[in-house]
Order: sequence, then C-alpha cells, then structure tokens
Amino acid sequence: MATMAYQQPPQQPLVHPRASSVPSYAPPKVPSPPRQADGSPALTAPLPSIQSLTNALPTIQQPNHDPVHKMNWARDVLLLVDRAQQNPSGDTPVVGPAMIRDPQLQRLVQVAVPLILQIASVQTHAPPPAYVAEALFFRASFAASGAFPEHVQHNPRLAFRDFEAAARFGYAQAWFRLGRDYESFNDFQHARECFERGAKRNVESCIYRMGMAHLLGQLGLPAQPEVGVPLLHRAATLATIQVPNPAYVYGLLLLNEFTHTSVPQHFFAPFIPPQSTIQQEARLHLERAAFLHFAPAQYKLGHAYEFAIPPFPFDPLLSVQYYSLASQQGEVEADMALSKWFLCGAEGAFEKDENLAYTFAEKAARKGLPSAEFAMGYYKEVGVGGPKDINAAIEWYQLASDHGNTDATERLAALQQPSPHILSRQEHDHITEDKLVRKRTQAKQRSERASADGGPSNPRPSLEDSQRVVDLIRKDSIARSAAQDPQPPPVPTQGIPGILQNPLPVDVNANAHPLQGSKQFPNQHRYTLVDPGLALPGTASPPRTQSPTYARPAGRPPAQRTASAPTPSGVPTQTGPEGSGVQPLSRQRPAAKGPTTFAEMGIQGARLEGKECVIM
Repeated sequence: MATMAYQQPPQQPLVHPRASSVPSYAPPKVPSPPRQADGSPALTAPLPSIQSLTNALPTIQQPNHDPVHKMNWARDVLLLVDRAQQNPSGDTPVVGPAMIRDPQLQRLVQVAVPLILQIASVQTHAPPPAYVAEALFFRASFAASGAFPEHVQHNPRLAFRDFEAAARFGYAQAWFRLGRDYESFNDFQHARECFERGAKRNVESCIYRMGMAHLLGQLGLPAQPEVGVPLLHRAATLATIQVPNPAYVYGLLLLNEFTHTSVPQHFFAPFIPPQSTIQQEARLHLERAAFLHFAPAQYKLGHAYEFAIPPFPFDPLLSVQYYSLASQQGEVEADMALSKWFLCGAEGAFEKDENLAYTFAEKAARKGLPSAEFAMGYYKEVGVGGPKDINAAIEWYQLASDHGNTDATERLAALQQPSPHILSRQEHDHITEDKLVRKRTQAKQRSERASADGGPSNPRPSLEDSQRVVDLIRKDSIARSAAQDPQPPPVPTQGIPGILQNPLPVDVNANAHPLQGSKQFPNQHRYTLVDPGLALPGTASPPRTQSPTYARPAGRPPAQRTASAPTPSGVPTQTGPEGSGVQPLSRQRPAAKGPTTFAEMGIQGARLEGKECVIM
C-alpha cells in the first residue's frame, strides 16, 4: 500500500518559506495560480482538508516517519482549527479551550497536539533542527492560549520562555511574538529589536509591524512614511494565508481609505510599475488578500463589485461570490449583503431567490446583527421567503429596535396603531426598486461609462456560470445550516473571539488595549466602505504603564488572522436583509487575569551581548 509523503512544495527564490498557498501535503510542484474546473482563476488559495489530513493519518502515526512531514501535517491540522473559530470581529484577548464541532477534526487534533509536544520535547546537545524549534513555538502558543488544556495548561511563563527558545533556535516567527509581549509591557526598545530581528529574516508580520510603527509614529519612533511605506509594500508582497493583513492594509493605503493617516501618493511611486496605476495596484493587493482567505478583503471586494467602486467594475456574480466567501468565514455583514442581492436578483446574472434572501437574513439575525433583525421583521411583515406573520414581525422589530435600529422603531409604531399600517407587496416592490435596484443600476451605468473610456470591465458571465455560482451558494448555506445545533428563538448573543490568536496588528494605537466589553457590531449603522480600516472589536482603553494581563493569547497557530492590539483591519458593516438560521456558540472563553510584570511571572531577564534582545 502506497504511503503519502507529507511534505512542503519547493519554494521559489526570494519567496518567504510560508508564502506558498499550496497545502504542505500536496505533491511537490512549482506553485502556480490555481484554476477552477472551468479554467478560470480561483478566487482563493487551496487549503488543507479534513479528508486529506485523515487520509495521511496512518502514515503520520508511523514511528519512523519523517518528523518534518509530521510537523507539516500537524501545522495544517491547527490551521483548520484556527479557521473553525469563525469570529473575524473578535479581538479581545481570550484564554480557554478551543471549540471544535467537527468530530473528525477533533480526532485529528488529538493526534496533532501530542505529536507537537513530543517533537518539542526532543533533547539535543547541538542546536535542534528547525522542526523542533517550530514545535517549541506551537507549544508556547498552547501554553499562552490554553486552547488544549488537556495537553498543556495555560501558563504564560512557560509560553514566553518557549517563544524565546524557538526564536533562539531559528524559528524566526517567534520574534514577532516576543516583540508583541515586550510591546505590551511598553518596553519599546526591546520590542523594536525583536521585530527588527524578524524583519531581517523576512518574517512578514515583523516587517508589517515595523512599517506601521514608522508610518504612524509608534514604538517610540517618529512618523516617517518614507520609511514605513517601503516596509509595508514589502510585507504586502510577502503576505501569506497565515498573515494576509499586510496586503489588505497596503491596498487601503493606496486607495487613501485608511482612516488613521493619509499617505501622499509620491511615496508609493517607486512601487508602481510603469504600465500600472495606484488604483490598479490597490486592486491587485486587495484581491491577493482575498485570495489568501482574509474575510475583510473578501467583503470589501463584494461591496466594490456591487457598487462599481473604482477601480472595480460592476459585476454582480463576482460580488456574490466574494460575499459568500466572507460569509463562510463568519462575516455577518456579508450574510446581510447576500440577502439583499437575492431579494432582488441581478438582471443578466442571476434571478431573485426570496428563500435564499430569508436564509441569509436569518443567519445574521441569529447572530444579533440589528439590521438583520429588522430585515427579518420586514420579511415576516411582507411575506418574503414564507407566509406573512405579523406577530413574528413585531418580535423581530422589537429586537432590532432594542438594539438601536431606528427603522424597526418606525415599523413598530406603524404596526401598533389602532389601524395598523401593514406593508403590501406593491409597497415592497417600490421599496426594493428605490433602495436597492436603483443603486445597482446606477453602479452598472457608471461602470459601463468607465469601461467605454478605457476603464476596467469584466466579460458578461454565461447563464451556466451564473447558475453554478448560485447553486454552490445555496448548497453551502444549506450544509452550514444543517451542521449547526438546533437554534433557540431569536435572542441576541455575543460572538466568540477566535482561539489560538497569534496577533498580527494593524496597530492604530500600539499602546492601547481593547476594551473587554466591546460590542459585537460597533459599526452596525455604517452604510459605506469609507472607513474599511476601523477595528470591529471597538475602541481602545488608555495606554497602560505596566504589562497587560497575560490573557493575551500567545498563539493562534498557525493562521494569524486577528490582532492582539486595536487594529483597523475590520470591515465596515452594511444594513439591510441577511443570513441562514445559524446562531453563534453561546459559551465564550473568558479573558483571564494574570501577572502585570515579568517579575510577577517569576521570570528574570538577562541581557545578551551587543544589540541582542533580553533572553528570558
């Protein structure tokens, strides 16, 4: 019986070791842009699957199997665990067990975690091999997050020492974690030294952090865009599935949509190819971030294609595809956008589907999005996706009104009059024509005029392509709804912050820390993408003079998709209909209290010679 050799594909020159989007168990080949079945470019990079990892399990469990391949396999398992924690808005430091619903994935985790711990415990007199250093990094992540307490208890002291050991033994990504820990203590000198060490080793997160520090004047540095922009461009080109943020933020900077600073265009000139423009480069970087599965970028592209926001043309099919990708990663506003698309349909692209409109609205409403709660009330009142139900409409309107939705308050007043004014189908048709169809028609006309003037345009999709896309979205919505636990009546709940967070900040305020009680949908009333850089988790508390508690998760191995400090990497929300009857997990891992100084952790620092970081 043939065995599967679990190994990484060969890397191209000057490509970061983790830049390849090809799963590490794939056969060795030169990376190339993946294609869909019809030959068109894929919108996202391939990911490992539970089935492929399960198929490789017998080989991985062989005692004499190459430990490098074992480590590759375990890393991919943890990537799926990370992606299963759908909470793109979550940024509050959390500590607690990972929540894994899929029994097959749970089985793989019960092999992967002990395997990593076994590799990390290898004792050698000489510097250990690279796979041992990586295992030490993951062990540190487990100790910092408490994600797998049956294997590694939450232990900030052990976590910090293992991060230091991993960095010293050559696992360069650990320098970022050390830098963030020093930064949380306001020890900016040592934080910079750690980030600079990682940057020298092409660690994208370290390059990105230093770029933001130079751009915004953080870490004790003056604001110098002439220094920050080259670093951010370099980080954007190195962006990976594990660290996609740099490509997204650099695209926002190019479009001048980054709220906290505006960079003069001449700073970008050295990085714009002769035949390109700033807008075209911005589009490429945003598409790259979306390709690397960054949900905020996917949502932004869905919005841009829906409303023909330059440099993107009007493309309904691409819009719903990107919204669907973001929805699959838990972006509740993407559910709402899909609901509004299917409420009306798009001429020449896909027909309206009120059942899908209802499904996506319910999905978002069950997660507590006020605009979706309003949409559910509206759908119940009008009879979208089912029969009219005024009592249910009033219940949904009341929920939305309690959450600050003024439209819901107006509808409640109309329905609670002595002679209730109930919306008719004719009024519904007028509302959708005025609020949704007209805006998209205007976007289409703008796009056509721009295309006639030499602007971007996309070929008209075939009916077969359109039907295939809609069928896939419908199939995914049904599968995901069926995979959830039975849902109770609509009750507002709070989302679960992602586990295993290995924070990658945009860092608008590197000295600030997120408020513990942030709202799940702080931007729920924002209608545009003017500010796609603001953090969803909420505002930040005043700077601390001591370390934050070591509740800050020291590992989200291996996909660092959220931040440990306030970050403008969230996506603005949209109001309107959305969702698929899915409710978030009700159990939230609490933020843990911990020591506020290294001394309280029982750690004594000793300086190395020269410009070395303090080694703990």
